[in-house]
Amino acid sequence: MQLAEERRQTILDAVEREGRVLATELAQRLDTSDDTVRRDLRELDAAGLLRRVHGGAVRRTRSASFGERIDADVARKAALAQALRDCIRPGDTVLVDAGSTNLAVARLLEDGQAAAIVTNSPQLALALGDLRSTRIVLLGGTYHAACGAVLGARTLADLQQLRADLCIVGICALDPERGLAASDAEEAAIKAAMLAGSTRRAAAVLNERLVDSAPFAFGALAELDYLVLEADAPPATIARLREAHPALELRIAAKART
Repeated sequence: MQLAEERRQTILDAVEREGRVLATELAQRLDTSDDTVRRDLRELDAAGLLRRVHGGAVRRTRSASFGERIDADVARKAALAQALRDCIRPGDTVLVDAGSTNLAVARLLEDGQAAAIVTNSPQLALALGDLRSTRIVLLGGTYHAACGAVLGARTLADLQQLRADLCIVGICALDPERGLAASDAEEAAIKAAMLAGSTRRAAAVLNERLVDSAPFAFGALAELDYLVLEADAPPATIARLREAHPALELRIAAKART
C-alpha cells in the first residue's frame, strides 16, 4: 500500500495527465478505499493543487496568455488542427476565430484551399501572409494582447456585415448540456456573432476544455455542425455528446505525435 504522500502525488499526476479523475476509479487504481481517496482530494483541494468536483476532481486552471498558449501542447493542437482543416470546402469563405489551435489550422492551409479567410487575429492573418490565391481579411477593432484578438464594437459591426460559409470558433470550456463558454465577456460576444453569421460551424477542444469551466456562455452545442475531439477523449464524454446531440458530427483527431 502506498504512503499518503506517494498516493497523493499519484493522484496529482493523474489529474495533470487526464484533466479529470473519478474518486471510484482512483480507489481501484490505488488499491485503497473511496473514503481515503475522498480525504486525499479534500486535502489537495485545500492546498490549491486541484479542484474537487462531484465524484472526483479536475485540474486547476489559470488564464494563460496567448503567447503561452501558442507554445503549449503543440503536438496535440496540430492533430486537432489537421481535422479542423478538413472541414473547409473549396471556395469557402471561412471565418476563423483567434486562438492557438486555430493558429495551428492557419499554418496548415494551402494556397487556394479557401476563397477567403476572415479573422480577428492579427497573428493568424500574418501566418497566412504568403498565400496568393486566398484573400485574407482582418477584422477591425481594439487589439487585446491577452487573447491575441481584436474585439469590441467595431469588430461586431464588421461581423454583422459578413456571411461566412464556415466558422471555426475557439472554445474555452464545453459542457454537453450547458454548451459553449468563454473566459471574457467581449470574447463571448464576438464568438456568438461569428456563429450567427456562418452557415456551417466547427470547433475543436483539448480534453481539459471538457472539464474546465468559463463564466460567459456564447452558444449552444447544437449550434455546431462539427466538433473535433482528441484521439484519447474520454469515451464516456463521447457517448454523452452523441446521445445528447445526434446531429452533431464528431470528428476524432489522429493521435498526437510525441
